[in-house]
Amino acid sequence: MDFNSVTFWSAIAGAVIGGTITGFFAILATNRSYQHQKRHAEENEEKLINGLLQAIHDEIETIYERYQETMGSKLESLKAGEGLAFYYPLVSDFFTVYNGNSFLIGRIPDNDLRKNIITTYTLAKGMVDSFRLNNDLVSKFEFANKVYQETQQDIHKQQAALHYAALVEYANVLKEGHFKLKNEIMNLLRELRKKGVLSEKHS
Repeated sequence: MDFNSVTFWSAIAGAVIGGTITGFFAILATNRSYQHQKRHAEENEEKLINGLLQAIHDEIETIYERYQETMGSKLESLKAGEGLAFYYPLVSDFFTVYNGNSFLIGRIPDNDLRKNIITTYTLAKGMVDSFRLNNDLVSKFEFANKVYQETQQDIHKQQAALHYAALVEYANVLKEGHFKLKNEIMNLLRELRKKGVLSEKHS
């Protein structure tokens, strides 16, 4: 083998080795970039979900405290044979955080927590509908009672009594729903606090 042949094969070997080394580091750099991007995406996702959980906690806590101060305490203090003869002013949307971020709920990684959130909001929305129905019963009772007061006729007195009886019967449904919802809310708030939604790192 002459000198030129040795030089040629040395050059080829050097090129192959150099290319291999270059390729290896290129792959290594690409992998590191991918891992960095993946880690960054995971961190962003975690921050997003933590922010959602914090907002859900604040929404549930605020709405529940207001509800308990108004109708919740009235329901709990009702005696047997009493109807909830009070109007409960209801806005069109109590649950702005949940409704506005429903597309993110499925991305909460904790299955039990995700189910707890959905159950709580479903029960809460059901209670809103129940209070709307009770408002309707209150309206019918008040109208019948007003007519009776104006006419003093027994037929209208009986109508008012029937409407109040409907309020009494429905009060039992409201109380059952109230205590079920209250239990779910307490469980949800407790689980969210376990997740650290009140800690400084999530603020």
